[in-house]
Amino acid sequence: MKFPFRAALATLAASAAATAWAQGAASCPNPIPLALTTPLTSGVALLGVQAKLGLEDAVEEINAAGGVGGKKFKLSVEDATGSATTALNTFNRLMEDKPVALFSSMISPHVFTQNDAIAKGGTPVLVAGTNGQLMKQANPWMVRIHVHDGQLAEAVPTYVVETLKKSKPGILTVSDDYGLGAAKGLQAQFEKLKVKPVAVESYGLNDKDMSAQLSKIRDAGADLIVLWGRPGDVALVMKQRKALGITLPVIGNASAVAATTLANLTAEEADGSMGIGGMFPQITPDPKSQAFAKRVLDRSKIPADNFAVAYRDALYLLKGIIEKVGCEPGAIRDQLKATKDFKGLLISYTADKDGDLAHAMGIYRNKGKTTELLGTITEKGF
Repeated sequence: MKFPFRAALATLAASAAATAWAQGAASCPNPIPLALTTPLTSGVALLGVQAKLGLEDAVEEINAAGGVGGKKFKLSVEDATGSATTALNTFNRLMEDKPVALFSSMISPHVFTQNDAIAKGGTPVLVAGTNGQLMKQANPWMVRIHVHDGQLAEAVPTYVVETLKKSKPGILTVSDDYGLGAAKGLQAQFEKLKVKPVAVESYGLNDKDMSAQLSKIRDAGADLIVLWGRPGDVALVMKQRKALGITLPVIGNASAVAATTLANLTAEEADGSMGIGGMFPQITPDPKSQAFAKRVLDRSKIPADNFAVAYRDALYLLKGIIEKVGCEPGAIRDQLKATKDFKGLLISYTADKDGDLAHAMGIYRNKGKTTELLGTITEKGF
């Protein structure tokens, strides 16, 4: 008699779960409005486009499977360009349409400028800006969906010293909040490891000639270059390094190995450089990740990168939360900040006290223009 009873309990539990799911979706408008502000033009467009690609793929896939309780997502997108002022203006315009959640940029100066508006807006905002201090502002409405420079600034020097056995690094970064913040963090971690960089150089986001900085690093006796920038400027640095005959190995953030960087390099210019950062979908045998990468490439002719993965995963996380609690902003926010072991495409996400969700990084190396995944690093405590 136990088996029919257990079957009845299972049926009741499934029915209750289905009812709760339907009730959650019932509180939502139809369609369910989402918004994205990200740079689609300017020198940082190669990054911003990835957010759009990841979200669009997830929206299409979720809607094709029936949406959330029969209600489909509708995504509105505005171009933040490379300007923090424009990013704030586009944020404010999108908020007028009362999205259930808003996705903002991976460009940290954009998000710093939006911070007060996010705090006052009463809408959950998911960001990917990588400045380590971004989530130290105690903004109750913001969570971060991508690894940040505080994590990388610990991981990269540790890997340089303990695995690569280098003791005379030179640091080269873009000279905005993103790069200069990274430079401080890198130097602090090298100091903990009792290693002092032989040179610390920077360049402007729109600079086209970094040969002077590269020459200074070479002439200072560096045994490795730590390069921190974005795909467009990183590609320029790598080209000029090769043209100057500098053979120092390079390791940096994910831009050093991103497909959008490699597309602008020859095999000789790219070969041997390494990067640590977010997860790339095509550099894994996982069939689901490969399928995602293929869909994005087929649709856009642009290879998906770590940011496309992060924004894709974030929408699936949001979908699960809406199914559970509906579309009330405070309830969504609370669930985002309580995230634990949510399985994304390539990593799991758990919220820490600051609202950071991502704590795992890939270690990559270019073999010519082919990028290899060497392994992963997980932040301590996760």
